[in-house]
Amino acid sequence: MMNIEKKLLTKISYRYLSEERFKKKIFNGDIFIIKKSKEILEIIKITEKYFYNFFEYSLINNAMSKKIRFNKEDDKVFKILQSRVKNCKIIRERFSRFLSKIGLKSKDTFMDMISLRFSPMIGEKKVGNLSPTHAHRDTWASNIFNQINFWFPIQTVQNSNSIFLVPKYFKQKIENNSQSWNYSSFKRIKNYPSVPIASGKINKKDLISFKILKGEILCFSGNHLHGSNLGEKERINLETRITCRNDIKNFDIPKNIDSFSNFKKNNWFKNLDTGENY
Repeated sequence: MMNIEKKLLTKISYRYLSEERFKKKIFNGDIFIIKKSKEILEIIKITEKYFYNFFEYSLINNAMSKKIRFNKEDDKVFKILQSRVKNCKIIRERFSRFLSKIGLKSKDTFMDMISLRFSPMIGEKKVGNLSPTHAHRDTWASNIFNQINFWFPIQTVQNSNSIFLVPKYFKQKIENNSQSWNYSSFKRIKNYPSVPIASGKINKKDLISFKILKGEILCFSGNHLHGSNLGEKERINLETRITCRNDIKNFDIPKNIDSFSNFKKNNWFKNLDTGENY
């Protein structure tokens, strides 16, 4: 890992976080790994049960030490599983509880759906409607710059098969296709990227990766350049994003430096209490 990670990365219990401390650091480019919480472990347990019901494969017992063998029919089944997770009210409620533990108020918080992603080992085919992603900022797709990302694996992942961030580019421009990318094409066209991606060259020495334990959650600004690592083991993870009312007024949020998106995706984010759009 780069030395910059030691400066920016904080591994902490949610008990020692407040909204002000958390957001001030996140919007400044800092990265948090929040230690195991009851709510995150409950979400993982629910997802493991769903997975077993759909595939009769225990993620708990095998801990993904063996390769998960999917066939063509399983791709359709996995997409149904992804939809089940996205629409699970219990999972959403547990995540709302987790956010309250780090000081966020549900009445002011708007959350995207919680997505389930399978990333294969190197050389294997993807399964489901989310592919491993190249380097990108989530803000290129949403055009919302106070967006905060939450990423957590179903099982412990190593640096080689988690995700990477490139902190060097947090306030530095990089060429990308945000001007031509659109969400409707992603929904209609097979293998169309789920987000705009960077086209500029990135030095591998600038990448940092993370070992994330089961029950831990990685938190970072949606303005961070990041993407998927593919290693010798596959992974299954959950991810979502939030944005909050009054962030722009209360915090110094990241500035748009290289996004050409013209439309804010407010409808992606639903209020935790009312369900209204951001």
